[in-house]
Amino acid sequence: MKLKLVRSYCSDFYGSVLWNMSHKPVHSICVAWRKGLRRTLHLPFCTHSRLVAPICDFLPLQDELVCRCASFISKCLHSENGVVRALSRNGVYFMRMLFPLGINSQFCCDYYSLPLLNIHAVCKKLAWSEFRQSFLPELDKINTIKELLSVKFGVMSLSLFDAEQLNCMLDALCTE
Repeated sequence: MKLKLVRSYCSDFYGSVLWNMSHKPVHSICVAWRKGLRRTLHLPFCTHSRLVAPICDFLPLQDELVCRCASFISKCLHSENGVVRALSRNGVYFMRMLFPLGINSQFCCDYYSLPLLNIHAVCKKLAWSEFRQSFLPELDKINTIKELLSVKFGVMSLSLFDAEQLNCMLDALCTE
């Protein structure tokens, strides 16, 4: 339930498609986001950052922002408005590093190792596919953490362990 509220009320990032994705403040926002998710789930402070998003069934925020940005760029490149379309194409294909849309299009394509002409291929389906591949080796650990969190929050029951033992197991799994 908590994660549903986080998704509904704290995941809008309105205007993020206009941010320069390569600037450090975007990375700082992603770090703060992970810290907030850790706190929401009462995970140990030193939980590996690569585990936080899959435990929550979220894309990492960086991937989410890159997908939103790429979608915006694709819409601009294929806009019915001739001025928007012309400016976007000029900025992305000819003045790439001088135009914010061009800088972001290069970043989005580099992020997924795609050529610039395939900016339209950057989407959540690709992001989820890449993301799942990245945490596949730790899938058992992630599922175990999810189940222990379900027990901790009373969604499931497991009478073999008390709260202290449960927290100890969570600490060990999240930080090893």
